[in-house]
Amino acid sequence: MDQIRVEAPASSANLGPGFDVFALALDSPRDVVRLRLEKSSRSLTPSVRMGKVTGLEVPTADAENGACVVCSEMAKALGVRGEIVVDLEKRVPIGLGMGSSGASAAAAAVAMNKLLGLRLSQDELIFYAGKGEGATSGAPHYDNVAASILGGFVIVRGGDGHMPSAVSFSPPTGLALCVATPVVSLPSRKTEYARSLLPGSVPLGTMVENVANASLMVAGFAKKDIKLIGKGMNDRSVEQARKSMIPGYDLVRSRALDAGAEGVCISGAGPSMLAAVDKKRSRPRKVLEAMKAAFGHEGARSSGYVTLVGKGARVV
Repeated sequence: MDQIRVEAPASSANLGPGFDVFALALDSPRDVVRLRLEKSSRSLTPSVRMGKVTGLEVPTADAENGACVVCSEMAKALGVRGEIVVDLEKRVPIGLGMGSSGASAAAAAVAMNKLLGLRLSQDELIFYAGKGEGATSGAPHYDNVAASILGGFVIVRGGDGHMPSAVSFSPPTGLALCVATPVVSLPSRKTEYARSLLPGSVPLGTMVENVANASLMVAGFAKKDIKLIGKGMNDRSVEQARKSMIPGYDLVRSRALDAGAEGVCISGAGPSMLAAVDKKRSRPRKVLEAMKAAFGHEGARSSGYVTLVGKGARVV
C-alpha cells in the first residue's frame, strides 16, 4: 500500500460538566486525510510535507497544519523512513466548537497507523493526534481527538504529555443531535480565549453538583437512557464563565428544552450549542428551529443542522 484515505468526524466536547473529559462524535461533517508514500524518495530520515488542501481554508505550512504535525511527530518518534505527502479535504467548520482541528488530526493518526502497519493502540493514536490538536489550539486536548478516533461518547483521562486513557460508549437508539451556531465575532485563537475566561477555582458545592451531573451522563450512556443523559448536561462552572461569548445563551437553552430537547450545552468552546433529542419523543427539527429563533430574538443570525452520534475514523 502506498496511499490511504481516512475520514474522521467532527465532535462536541465537554457536554456540560465533562470539561476536558467528555466528548461526542458527530455523524457529520467529516474531514478526509489522504497520505501518499513517495516511492521516488530514498531518504533514510522521516520527511513529511503538506500536499493539496481542498474545502475550507486552513494553514498549509507544515508546522502549522494539525494533520501534517501529527504525521511528522509519528514519523520522528517511530522511525519512519521516506517521504509522506499529506492531502486534506477540510469539511469540519473551523472555530465553531465542533472539533475541527481534532478531526483532521485524528484522521492523520489513523491513516499513518494503517498505511505503515504501526499497530498502535487506541490510546497511542489519541496521544499522537493530540499533538496535532496542540499545534492549532495551543494545547494537546484529548477529548475531541478521542471522539473523532473512537466514535460514540468518550471519556478520556490524560494530559501534560502523558499517555491518555479513553473509553467509548455506543449511543442509545433514537438519540439525535441539534447543532445551532450563531454568527458572532470571535478571537482568532478562540479556544485559548475561551480558556482564559475560566475561573481559577469553584465552590465545593458546585464541584459536587458537576460530579453528580457527569455521573448521570455516564450512567445514561451505559443504560442507553436519553432522558438521563439530558439530565446530566448541566454545568455551573465552565458554561457560566463562557456564556457571555454566546448571544442569548439562556434563551436558546430554555427554548430548546421547551421544544422537547432532553439536554442542552455549549459545544466545545462554542459558539455552537448542542441539544440532545429523543426522536421517539420529540421532533429534532422543531428543537433546532426553536434554537435558531432564540438566537434571532437576541439579534444574532444563526445556522444549524440535525445529525446523529458518529462512528470513529475509518478508511474510505
